[in-house]
Amino acid sequence: MSRQNNAQKGQPWPQMAEVFGFQVPVSDYYLHQGHAWVVVENEQRVRVGLDDFSQKILGPADQVNMPQAGKVYYQDHICLALSRQKRLASVLAPIDGVVEVVNPDVCRQPGLIHDDPYGQGWLFLMKPINLQPNLEKLSYGEANAAWIDQESHRLLNLLGPAVTLPDGGAIVDDVFGHYPQLLWGQLVRDFLLPLLSKGWKKRS
Repeated sequence: MSRQNNAQKGQPWPQMAEVFGFQVPVSDYYLHQGHAWVVVENEQRVRVGLDDFSQKILGPADQVNMPQAGKVYYQDHICLALSRQKRLASVLAPIDGVVEVVNPDVCRQPGLIHDDPYGQGWLFLMKPINLQPNLEKLSYGEANAAWIDQESHRLLNLLGPAVTLPDGGAIVDDVFGHYPQLLWGQLVRDFLLPLLSKGWKKRS
């Protein structure tokens, strides 16, 4: 997505860092440990999507099960799922809030999430209900790059000694597609669901 198109949609254009080939926003975007991002548009609205890291390890989705508009979702609880070749990848909500609008373009073309994760591939708009405490649990700014560096090393450890990168090298796009020895469930569990709440209880 161009800067001009991004601006027309009212979204900030973040400063980006590159970490092992992953594009990482170091301004404007908050990152959740399940690899969702949050942009605060105003006190009454945030925009939510998935980061470049998640998309390059899982590859392009062929279906997305969006959250239900009007429903409340809570931070660290499952709010949607991506599907690739009938394999599901659940995604955790990065904040508490009410889903107002889902992205119709992504519903029609799920591959946008992979191709333009910080632009046209956004997922939904949400009215936050616990914004500041939620944001304090997310990373922001240069901390985003430091965290993705840690995640990249965890990924390289999973890939094993057969995969080495030169200095400044990039991890290949569509890790799952290129390294079938990695189980889909392992990637989802280790990177998208690290904070999944067990014994879920609805909060008042």
